Amino acid sequence: MDHRHFEEKLLNDEQLAPKENKAFQAHIRKCAKCAALAEANLALHNVVMATPAPGFASRFRIRLEAKRKAQRQRYFFGGLILLVSGLGVLIWLAIPVLSAALASPTQLLVAWTSYIASALSFIKVINEAGSVLLRVLASFIPSSAWVLSLSFFGLLGLVWFSSIQKISRYPQMI
Repeated sequence: MDHRHFEEKLLNDEQLAPKENKAFQAHIRKCAKCAALAEANLALHNVVMATPAPGFASRFRIRLEAKRKAQRQRYFFGGLILLVSGLGVLIWLAIPVLSAALASPTQLLVAWTSYIASALSFIKVINEAGSVLLRVLASFIPSSAWVLSLSFFGLLGLVWFSSIQKISRYPQMI
């Protein structure tokens, strides 16, 4: 038997067959790493499990419920603040439209049509400016620099995504 086999058996806490046990005893006389691992494994098996203090489960349950209640309250008040502020912004934006609608429905229709037309023309201008800018940049910047910059930003995006995932995992507080 080799070193890796014994290491896997010890780490997975598997029982050794009598033949394997003899080979293992011979191996740990030669291999300090496996001897240390076997000693640590033996120490872990001899550890006496501590029993929780009386009432621990009920205290833990009460504390957990209190934390959950506080979290629900934070979510409720946060959502309420978000809703009220969103409604405030919508009302602030709707006041000119409502005053125009109350004055004359045709003025409202004209205002909306001009707003939509200006928004669409703005989008078209931005699209054309972006395409011109990309064509000009493509002629000045070599393709290797494009590949390098796209790789860099891809890597940056991957790091950002993984950090967001790591941050979004909340540890279990007890």
